[in-house]
Amino acid sequence: MGFLSEFKAFVMRGNVVDLAVGVIIGAAFGGITKSLVDDVMMPPIGLAIGAVDFKEQYVPLVIKDSAKEKYASLKSELFDAENAKRAAENTKRAAEEPPLPPLPLLASKDDVHPTLDQMSAKGVPTLRYGLFINTIINFVFVAFGVFLVVKLMTVLQRKPAPPPATPPAPTKQEELLGEIRDLLKSKPAR
Repeated sequence: MGFLSEFKAFVMRGNVVDLAVGVIIGAAFGGITKSLVDDVMMPPIGLAIGAVDFKEQYVPLVIKDSAKEKYASLKSELFDAENAKRAAENTKRAAEEPPLPPLPLLASKDDVHPTLDQMSAKGVPTLRYGLFINTIINFVFVAFGVFLVVKLMTVLQRKPAPPPATPPAPTKQEELLGEIRDLLKSKPAR
């Protein structure tokens, strides 16, 4: 048997095809569970811990002076931009009839919370614990889903117990031996 024919026999074996189908379905199942975790489960969990988007949870790692400078610069830019936006909105509110109360300006740069994308764009290192927790929850859902699929498959593959087999009819010899036994039992003992 040649190398190519051995390879063909290997690839066409049922186990390899089953594995390929399992991998393809597993990838699709992974996408479904990722969407379930990211789009359905994490928003309520994020609201419960007081954040709008759980994926945005991080800790800035500003130990070195260069990272501190980048972080301070980003917060300063965001602080100035937010206050300019609020000042422009207050100007519009004052011109309305009746005038609306003004929006309060931010008191300090600590009131500004950069997004993870803004931190990455500035090159500020971050500890992204929200993404890590998201991945763990995703894993738990995938593992639970696989458990349910395997459990379902074992239930579906479970064969019912075979009905008890009827004993075969006695042979002629067994019938004759039974008659002899019955006759011996019926005779009185001497």
